[in-house]
Amino acid sequence: MARNASSSHRISFYFVLYLVAIVSVFVITMERDTLLQKRDEDIAHLVEIYIKPLQILPAVDTARFFVTPNQTVTMEPLRLLAKAEGPIDKEDIQYRLLDVRQVSGRSQDEPPPVTGTFVNDHGDGILSFPPVGEGVYQFTVAGYKPRVIREGNTMRVAIRDTTYEIQYSERLEQIDRDTTVLVATVIKTGLEPTQLALSTDRARDTWVLGPPFSKRIFVGGVESPERVTFDAGPLRVEKNPAERSFVTLVWDRPSLGVRSFTVSGSANRGIGSKDHASTSFTVEVLPPTFATNPSLRGYWGIPYVFDGQIVGVNPIDLSVELTHDGTFVRTRPVVPRDTVVPDRAWRSMTYRVLYHGATVKEHRASVEAPPPPQIRWVKQELAREQNVLIVTVACTDPAGGPVKMSLESQPGGIARLDRIRGTSFTVTVNLEGKPAGVFLKLTAADQYGGQGSSTKQFSLQ
Repeated sequence: MARNASSSHRISFYFVLYLVAIVSVFVITMERDTLLQKRDEDIAHLVEIYIKPLQILPAVDTARFFVTPNQTVTMEPLRLLAKAEGPIDKEDIQYRLLDVRQVSGRSQDEPPPVTGTFVNDHGDGILSFPPVGEGVYQFTVAGYKPRVIREGNTMRVAIRDTTYEIQYSERLEQIDRDTTVLVATVIKTGLEPTQLALSTDRARDTWVLGPPFSKRIFVGGVESPERVTFDAGPLRVEKNPAERSFVTLVWDRPSLGVRSFTVSGSANRGIGSKDHASTSFTVEVLPPTFATNPSLRGYWGIPYVFDGQIVGVNPIDLSVELTHDGTFVRTRPVVPRDTVVPDRAWRSMTYRVLYHGATVKEHRASVEAPPPPQIRWVKQELAREQNVLIVTVACTDPAGGPVKMSLESQPGGIARLDRIRGTSFTVTVNLEGKPAGVFLKLTAADQYGGQGSSTKQFSLQ
């Protein structure tokens, strides 16, 4: 009996030990899953911060199209614009027409077919739909940008040129997808539609190589240029909803030479030739030129003035970066002119003229010891009552500062200086020995190591 009790006790002990192990593994597993879930949520949150969710929005609340009295449908296909927000790069957004509904107007025998086509226009979507009759129509459209792709229980996230793999997250499921509704109203009108008009302020412009070129295109004949689509070739079109009379064309990388551009526009009202217009202009791109040519040489201790203004470029758009011997000094606006006093340790200076941070022109100047000081003999005066000759001289360093002066004379010992350091000096020559003449030699030394000498012979007969 004692042996059976002991065996039962051991079985109970191992069972409890096994149960504790199972519970411990379960607890550890639960904690691990919780941590992994928390990690995945944190990663998903970081991805959402870095990858902005795609948003598809109508460019206008309601796009208007017209049918003239002798027409039953618009003369041209409807063209509606869907704006994309969120992603930085929008060129690969894929647009799709999901559904079309006529919500008012004369009923058609059959509902409008879902046959419209989309094109990506610099990130925004342009829907082209076959001509329709009078009424109000709703177009449900979708946009998709392939950045987060699901693969089983994981997701591949494309961020710029790198792809990351993370655990599946419901939060990221719809980050690349969005839908919206575009509304178009087709109006039958008895008024003669106005002609779309495009124009420029100048037919020829001059620009400089480096900064982007921009030009306004004035738009007339429509309420707003927001719905007008443009074909400007290599030029980029910028629209500002607050501006209802013009759009801005931008040539991001101008090239040297003369080039002509033709800009075409379509008002997308469905009224044929009056929806179309074009205008042309010419741009001559020249190498950037300084408004004032800067000096190629600077000197220690002497203010160096640099004017970074570029001919033909608004100074407000420019700044100047200064470095010496590869060491950054400062960046400041191009106006007023930059003035710097080079130190003796400087050997070179580099100025970079920046257009919104991009270098458009560079200037280099060597830095060296200034020219030696020049001694000027100002006047001489023979004071017979004092039996002396008084000579006045002047001398400064290149920066206008004082110099150290020394004197030699023949005959020796008959001349003296009133001071050793200064910018103006008086030499007094004693004539008690009745010399027939006197020879003076002055030597000036400045703080930069420069040294200049001057001699003069005085006849006293």
